[in-house]
Amino acid sequence: MPAFSWDTAPVYLHFGSPTRMTDEEVQTAARLSNFICLEKAHGRTTDREHPERIAAEDAQRIKTANPDAKILMYWNTLIAWPFTSYNSNFADSHPENWTLRDRSTGEPLLKAMHGSTPVYQYNLLNPNVRKWWADTIGGAVNEFNFDGVFMDAVSQSKRPLWLQKGWGFDKADELDAAAVDMMRQTKAIIGDNRLLIYNGFRSKSGGPDNNAAAGTEFLPYSDGAQIEHFDQLSSITKEDMVAYWKMAATAAKDSKIVLYKAWPDHDINWLNRKFMSQSPAKKEAFAREKITYPLACYLIGAEENSYFCYGWGYGIDDGQLVDYPEYRKPLGAPKSRARRDGWIFRREFEHANVAVDLENRKARIQWLRD
Repeated sequence: MPAFSWDTAPVYLHFGSPTRMTDEEVQTAARLSNFICLEKAHGRTTDREHPERIAAEDAQRIKTANPDAKILMYWNTLIAWPFTSYNSNFADSHPENWTLRDRSTGEPLLKAMHGSTPVYQYNLLNPNVRKWWADTIGGAVNEFNFDGVFMDAVSQSKRPLWLQKGWGFDKADELDAAAVDMMRQTKAIIGDNRLLIYNGFRSKSGGPDNNAAAGTEFLPYSDGAQIEHFDQLSSITKEDMVAYWKMAATAAKDSKIVLYKAWPDHDINWLNRKFMSQSPAKKEAFAREKITYPLACYLIGAEENSYFCYGWGYGIDDGQLVDYPEYRKPLGAPKSRARRDGWIFRREFEHANVAVDLENRKARIQWLRD
């Protein structure tokens, strides 16, 4: 486990760089956080044949700058992203029944296009695929001395589109069991001294508070989970926010890690073309201006081993390495759990008082040692 402290807001970084990180980027990452994941395609343009080696080198450079840092290696549960040497041409280099195929045509189901390269999906119901998956990522984590694996998209296989076209609607429970099997196999390979964090917790409005929540069923087989869509995409209602706090509390009972991936606003992300077309300076200025609300929402629900991750995307230039002044302000341990009055929540820390109005999307952090 990374060393957790309430001294300042606990920060987690999650980014990928197409090239080897500069010395300045390494030093900034090492200064901002002791818990980091290097995303898919990290180092891709530096070494197109073996980008995982660049990710490993950068991980060790960060750990040299910050010996307390824990660095996770990214791997997708479902999507055979063609970025590493292990799956650069997955569908053509493995048996046909290793790839998810259209139930009607028998053709591999296209997930996306990466330039001119088609991207397909693993057939998770094939036990040979699951063993290969666990052997591959587990072996890479051990070989390159990462501190664990970030297991992305643990439930994405159950999207209605893929159930309809590929698996069949009766396979949802089997797909959950397949994900658990992959977790168990991977954990057996990397051992208890390395972390397995998955993505993640999901809440979609449609029921009061926790009725629409999902993802906690995988906690027993992992060391923690990410809330990727905290006030974002399909999880922007006040009910969703409360559901995520409840899921984090559930995880904390078993000393699990929870990663809050927060955003400058509920519609500001890498898919917003208008926002992304702005200059880097304007995007950073906007993120600096808007940090109070997402940070306050995190603090209302934060538990031991909960971390705050902030930015507008997944790239190294998407706000992850901005040194926000709020990261340096003294926080101190929480004095109690949050108090609720309707949709207004308040919580006191040793050096800060936090208030959030979920209905009106307003927040205030009073830093007592300013």
